[in-house]
Amino acid sequence: MQKNRVMLVADDIDVNRASFRAMFEEEYEVLEAGDGNETLKILEERKVDIVILDMCMPVKSGKQVLKQMKADPKLLDIPVIVKTVIGEERELEMLEMGADDFIFSPCEPEVVKKRVFNIMTRYETLAERLESQRHLSTVREHLLFQVARTVRTDVAVIEECYREMTGQRTENKSVGLEDMYRHLERIRELTDSVLDGQIVGAGESVCDTFQISDVVAELTSECRTICTEMGIEVTVQEGEIFCEYLVGDVRRLKQIWARLLKKAYINARPGCRIFTGYREVRTGEDELELELAVQGSIDGGEDYPLIKSLVELLHGTMCVEVQEDAQILCRVFLPFRIGKAIGQPKSFAGLKTLLLDDNELSRDYHAAVLARLGLPVDVVQNGADAVAYLRRAASKGNAYDLCFVNWYMQGGEPFIRSVRENFPKGSLTICCSTNEKELVECQMLAAGVDCVVERPIYQEGMYRFLTELCRQESGKNGTGSEKI
Repeated sequence: MQKNRVMLVADDIDVNRASFRAMFEEEYEVLEAGDGNETLKILEERKVDIVILDMCMPVKSGKQVLKQMKADPKLLDIPVIVKTVIGEERELEMLEMGADDFIFSPCEPEVVKKRVFNIMTRYETLAERLESQRHLSTVREHLLFQVARTVRTDVAVIEECYREMTGQRTENKSVGLEDMYRHLERIRELTDSVLDGQIVGAGESVCDTFQISDVVAELTSECRTICTEMGIEVTVQEGEIFCEYLVGDVRRLKQIWARLLKKAYINARPGCRIFTGYREVRTGEDELELELAVQGSIDGGEDYPLIKSLVELLHGTMCVEVQEDAQILCRVFLPFRIGKAIGQPKSFAGLKTLLLDDNELSRDYHAAVLARLGLPVDVVQNGADAVAYLRRAASKGNAYDLCFVNWYMQGGEPFIRSVRENFPKGSLTICCSTNEKELVECQMLAAGVDCVVERPIYQEGMYRFLTELCRQESGKNGTGSEKI
């Protein structure tokens, strides 16, 4: 298995290093250092994603290593988990120096794994957001340049028309009112498209799980309706489909395809034909490239600034080819992740579960019940971490099926409403438990809860509830309550 992440374990005791290697070697390439100088040398030579740093190393202590790391611009962003036998009185000092978390000796392996997982999730989510913002800034700058260049050309034509009308023409070429009107229309269409599409506005791409067949049916139906009225024939060629469900920004995918189709039919004359098609090209275990094609009497004089910007926002590419019959073929290549069917019935042990609870006692109890039943469960203590887990899993095409939430935790109800806005019914089942079901059930359901479970929750009752959940048909597990 290819390991893309690198962990550095800095500890002078061989047994400790071997223990950490055994814990993480399946997920990380584990590097080892026996003292502070060796630690810094490895950090200079290798790209490291996370460091487990023992405070009591010879030659140069962990504290000195941490201080040098946080003073080095190339190393300061690497997350560091400090390992120490020192009590909590030193914790504040290490945090002020830049440590991300602590583990105390002796340490429980599952605790260490969970802390490493939580820290890496936060750092990787932050890195993805920063990269997304940098990419968005680049695309926005390119778009503004393209729009400005187009508008400048149109304004020059309009100015020349004005000079001709007022007897101030400087060139021999005649510019008529029709030319002026055409360029004014292009400016209006350009500005309307920017504003309506919110292309240069701030905002992240949204990851949805969708069926490509639904997108094709929606867009081609609209296009055929318009083209029939214009006397234009539309041909749709469906390519090979590896995966029906994809994960990505379906809204921008529709914008790109719809704009290309519009450019094809708006310039076509009655009796002409336009063509569109698509196919999937597998590029990885959980990734593919969607190729879109639109061919017709497209105006090849423009540089397609808006469509190109949308394509670039999705990290795709676009090319334009002139065919022998003078028609233009536009091809767009967009990367997507492979998804799974929303609400698809699955095996009991296949329910991917997230448990959110800020109460340690109930959190540990419910986690133990779910674990004994064999469910893959991740546990978080606050809403911010829960949202990060949900979004990250959805963006990778491996979304959670079930989310248990403590209704009574701080911010529990607002969290549920927020999650339901981003994960509609059918894509995620939200479950809450209560011992006052008659009083709060209506409020829970109104907030977006799918299942209200009555306390106390025992293992047998949880088993029956989850088994019934698995039996429900795809798309039919809407609002309701369950007593167990």
